[in-house]
Amino acid sequence: MKYKYLKFISTLAAFLTIYVNSHGNEQFKKPDFSFSDIERIKSGTEPFFEVWDEDNAYGVLDVAMDGTVLMFSLQGEPHPDKRKGSRIFVKRSEDGGSTWSENKLVGKRIDLDWKALGIGPYDGSGWGKDKHHARATLGTSIIDESTGEIMLFMTALYPAPYMYKSMDHGKTWKLEKISYGKDSRGFMPIPNAACDSGINIKHGPHKGRLLVPSRVFPNYNKHEEAKGYTNAAYSDDHGKTWIPSEPFPLDGTGESGLVELSDGTIYINSRTHTRKGNRWVAYSDDSGATWRDLRQDDELFDGPPDVYGCKAALIRLDRDDGDILLFSSPTPHIEGRKNIRVWVSFDGGKTWPHNRLIKKGPGNYTCLTQGRKGTPSEGFIYLLSWKDWMARFNMAWLLSPPEAETLLGKRQRYRFSDSDFYGSSKNAKKISYEDSKLKLSSKGYALIDEDQKGFVLSKKFFLPSSKMKISFHAPKGKVILELLDEANNRLSDTHGLTGTYQIDKDLEWQDGPIDKLVGKEVFVRFLLEGDAQVFDVSFEGVNLLSENITSIGPSDDQFVLPPRNDYLMDQVPAFVRSYQNLNPFSIKDANLKGLFSGYRVEDVSKVAELTSRKISLPGEEMKITCDPGNGSVKIALYNEEGKILANSETISGNIKIREAVKWAKDFKLAKHVSKPVSLKFELKGNAKIYSIRFDDLFWD
Repeated sequence: MKYKYLKFISTLAAFLTIYVNSHGNEQFKKPDFSFSDIERIKSGTEPFFEVWDEDNAYGVLDVAMDGTVLMFSLQGEPHPDKRKGSRIFVKRSEDGGSTWSENKLVGKRIDLDWKALGIGPYDGSGWGKDKHHARATLGTSIIDESTGEIMLFMTALYPAPYMYKSMDHGKTWKLEKISYGKDSRGFMPIPNAACDSGINIKHGPHKGRLLVPSRVFPNYNKHEEAKGYTNAAYSDDHGKTWIPSEPFPLDGTGESGLVELSDGTIYINSRTHTRKGNRWVAYSDDSGATWRDLRQDDELFDGPPDVYGCKAALIRLDRDDGDILLFSSPTPHIEGRKNIRVWVSFDGGKTWPHNRLIKKGPGNYTCLTQGRKGTPSEGFIYLLSWKDWMARFNMAWLLSPPEAETLLGKRQRYRFSDSDFYGSSKNAKKISYEDSKLKLSSKGYALIDEDQKGFVLSKKFFLPSSKMKISFHAPKGKVILELLDEANNRLSDTHGLTGTYQIDKDLEWQDGPIDKLVGKEVFVRFLLEGDAQVFDVSFEGVNLLSENITSIGPSDDQFVLPPRNDYLMDQVPAFVRSYQNLNPFSIKDANLKGLFSGYRVEDVSKVAELTSRKISLPGEEMKITCDPGNGSVKIALYNEEGKILANSETISGNIKIREAVKWAKDFKLAKHVSKPVSLKFELKGNAKIYSIRFDDLFWD
């Protein structure tokens, strides 16, 4: 079998089961699409999402047995690890997160007798030996679902043998002593706050066992972090005694989360502290005592900065009909720990085909928890960011396709006269000019209140050239240009620009030439002061043929949409990758039964385009449902590397319902069936696009 074909099979491992018959011929069995019914997972609820600010040094989330949501936080003097003078507080919500109590004291730090315990020396002589490491404070949590008791670990670099406990859903707390065993290397576990909350084992001979992710600092010294490792701790006596698991099969790890899958397997997902790459995963068949099958996940990035990773969060939804996992972490390709996203796996962590942005900007460490059935918290997902914010949402929101991004194609000139260049603004209004100087760009933006600063932000586009120019008018004001990424990180900016009707003014950047940014996805923010007005930006060295064209290049997406009969504009995982000069709209046409959303051309004087994610080509005949109107629809097919394979014949005329697509020059889909491909739809006039259909799938 060819390499690319093997790679494809590996990518779709969760969807395709291949077996070899007695003659040795490979055959396909139809995938189990138990979670293709997204509406069932949404539970018929309306999408819900909210996010708000929270004041925490760092925190832990859990939900009591009565559904009370608990937000633990560490409050103390500014200090490394926040341990100097720190105290632990809890905020409670008894109505599912709609309202919250004030912070209530759980308890104070514990000053350990580090000499007696043999955990030092923490003598203040340097990083890793600082005295504050001998003070135990907020660790992770676990709830004993058989007793309702809430347990909050105390940790330092040393596993402090104490925890705070509550028997009244977090209203009152008492400090108790616990005991730890040693692992096969002679060390005790540390269930600190950067490890996810623990779980109760529900299957097998160890049903009822408490299992919590933890870590080990060898010799309890941060200088030996590269020798550290992830593990877990378990208790079979309701939290009095905790036994460490065998070490995770990879050193240099530490912060982790774990879940129990429906077959009793424990899935553990760990950060790495000493190497570049993705998250590391292993499994346990004995309720968390030992680990097998170490692998690096090929989709879940370990979080920037790449060389050091980032604490993520992991939960399994409380369902009986499948293993749906949620994973939260910063967006991979952005500098810094920013733009927290939640990824969704429908197959127990084998693939992660869907994710959604929770909040732009700083995110850092995250915690996840979920509501409990039969309580006011049921159906809610809670996410706490250690960058002082929290979100609450449901699966109906998480699995609703986010609005596809408008990604503008390469152009010689981006102008506010175009309908698609403007993104957003503050204290800015649109203006028009008939002046011959501005014949290329007759519309622009100026400040509403010239005594206050403002800005105009563009849509996202591929920076087509480093030779960038601007058209502006600022006789007494000033314009500054900033290039931003999607997390609003400043990539480069100019000095202040002034002058009267400066047309195609060359730009000089404060950090030097912007050659390294060419080809990257960027936003342009125009900062305006005084009487400044801005009209467009232009670029030298851009091929005219690329005007209004969105090119499909090699993609770093690991996931390929599985074969299916219908690909819809509003499906999850998302079919639409990006679009330009199009608007999504709701369908209310009785002739289009089963279709609820489509895309239509926004500016009929320009070409519009929509690109798809990679799909595994399901069959030999593609059918389209569209309405060319007075315009047309055309399809381009690309291979996995982004090279064009074929163009379709132009589709025009009245509405088309599942009409077979005809390809130019007698091109046949047959030899590309089952391989990863991408689609680009070109729409002209008032054309609309609804769906793609394959009647016969290749395993039928």
